[in-house]
Amino acid sequence: MAHFSYNAGIPLFCVGFTNDDSLILAGGGGAGHSGVKNKITIYKVDPANKILNKLVEKELNSVEDAPMSISVHPTESAAAFGINSAQNKIEAGENENCRIFHYTNELIESVHNKGTLASKDPIHYQRVTRFSKDGTMLATGGTDGVIALLKYPTLTPVMPVTQFKGHEILDLDFSANGTHIAAVSAQNLWIISAETGKVLEVITNPVLNQKKPFQFRSCRFGRGPFANMLYTVVNGGATQKPFVCMWDATNWSRIRTLTVGQKPITACTISSDGKLIAFGSSDMSVRVCSSKSLQVLMTVPKIHSLPMTCLAFNGDASQLVTASVDGTCNVVTVPKTFPKNNNFVMLVLALLFLFLAAMIQVYQNAQQ
Repeated sequence: MAHFSYNAGIPLFCVGFTNDDSLILAGGGGAGHSGVKNKITIYKVDPANKILNKLVEKELNSVEDAPMSISVHPTESAAAFGINSAQNKIEAGENENCRIFHYTNELIESVHNKGTLASKDPIHYQRVTRFSKDGTMLATGGTDGVIALLKYPTLTPVMPVTQFKGHEILDLDFSANGTHIAAVSAQNLWIISAETGKVLEVITNPVLNQKKPFQFRSCRFGRGPFANMLYTVVNGGATQKPFVCMWDATNWSRIRTLTVGQKPITACTISSDGKLIAFGSSDMSVRVCSSKSLQVLMTVPKIHSLPMTCLAFNGDASQLVTASVDGTCNVVTVPKTFPKNNNFVMLVLALLFLFLAAMIQVYQNAQQ
């Protein structure tokens, strides 16, 4: 499958596309004296020449953390990031971890900061950042178990902060109509009312079998024709394959469960039209699946030297960008159509062959 690689020169933790399909990459070496800068950079993708053309770059404060999560606003030239303040500010309870930036092709500008984490320990950070589909709300999830829901652009709280102590928020997402938030830790899937903050549903075991060491990793609500679906990624132990569950978001019943690949999934994203969902695995491969059937449509093996941290489709899902702590991103061309699955046809042909072979054997025995 056609793809090309670009070396950003810094560990990458954030990838997203703007409304005009410019590419945002962000990451860095974090706080300290590593010598690796923290940056947000915007590029124009040139798939014909297989290059990224840099439009604008912002170097961030070296005493603060690298950008660890991103959400691009669906209609405005704005993006939200999870960036921890300097250690002394965190310890003083002044961590402004939620950052809003405005951007043009000439300038990336910080316009609003907000603290949402409860912990004063610098080890904790804003792992997840997510705008609602209409851009009026912003949710953040922290490694300290805190989920904050804010109005945009004021960043005033919509509901009281929810903290799930003893849990690390690995992922969260808004439903298409913005009324619900799904969030996962390794052990739990929560469905939360975006209006009241009340927990409406809790699923505490990914496979309903306490004997298997499976853990939630990601969650995404469907979009478009699949808006009433919720997808969860579940990773197993060393000998267990990862799988994806499809849930009915009207009653939270499980509809379908399929394995995807051989190794744990580290990153997940869904296309804006809801038809495709992509997964990056710890074996450095990326897979694009049908959101309807969860059938694997294409696989690109060993696309990075280290596991992927993030993925993003562009607006029309013609490109999928993968990023990793190895400092590279890959731009993968996604075809408009995929070959039909011939597994059923092959099964029928195999059964027909076995039937004919048996009939020939019966005939030969009758002749003896």
